[in-house]
Amino acid sequence: MPRRSTSRFHAGRFDRDDMVTTFGANLRAARLKMHMSQTELANAAGLLQQYISLFESGKQNVTLTTAVALANSVNRDVTTLLAWPKPRLLKG
Repeated sequence: MPRRSTSRFHAGRFDRDDMVTTFGANLRAARLKMHMSQTELANAAGLLQQYISLFESGKQNVTLTTAVALANSVNRDVTTLLAWPKPRLLKG
């Protein structure tokens, strides 16, 4: 079984699993900020709620057209949903 890279880059490429997980986490955060349920987001994007769950958990990759539909449904740009989280500084 191949070992999963722990970094975002491997041999000059983005780690696919990190991108899928990041998209899902950002989608969930945007949906919650809009006070939407998964079902409401699914209806707005023309998808099934089960797909929203899979996307948000990072278990399912999205197509570009689906990513755009989801981003539009939560009033975000696709690039925002693909952005890595910025490190937070701890206040001491």
